[in-house]
Amino acid sequence: MKFSYNWLKEHIEGEVPKPKKLAELLTLHSFEVEGVEKILSDFLLNIDVLPNRAADCFSHIGIARECAAILNVKYKSPEVKLSEDKKLKAKDFVKIKVKNKQDCPRYTVRVFIDVKVRPSPQWMKKRLKVCGLRPINNIVDIANYVMLETGQPLHAFDLDKVANQKIIVRRAKRGEKIITLDNEKYDLDKEVLVIADP
Repeated sequence: MKFSYNWLKEHIEGEVPKPKKLAELLTLHSFEVEGVEKILSDFLLNIDVLPNRAADCFSHIGIARECAAILNVKYKSPEVKLSEDKKLKAKDFVKIKVKNKQDCPRYTVRVFIDVKVRPSPQWMKKRLKVCGLRPINNIVDIANYVMLETGQPLHAFDLDKVANQKIIVRRAKRGEKIITLDNEKYDLDKEVLVIADP
């Protein structure tokens, strides 16, 4: 998996070794680092996260915590500033139906109002590029950014285009197809979980 050295450093208090030295320490203590590559003003660390550590280390936060433990320094949580109107509830805007709770035990939703689709800031575009993702716009990019930082996948929907203001989490139907944002077409089967409107 691809990780940004500069991004990892933001979550580690104190001095962080140079990229190759950090890669060596990770390889000796936790995960094999398959390569270190300079990209723009950053370094890409290609880290082979073991399957048994996917839950806690498939994210920049997880790897930063691991690095902080190895370096015997403090981990620094990301700062989150959120302003919200407590009177507005997501359930008043959109309904969620999970077809099978074993497939998806928890699905949460948050609604943002008056969002403008624009290009993302340069710093975000650079981080996504280092991690191998193509920046698209502020909505898609923030969802990808949060996924890379926390390890939690997000889906962004234009509420005006969600049929009946209802989202369904279900297995794909046999023969169902999707076209992704980069115009690639994929055939789905019943093993694939999809988030769809009715």
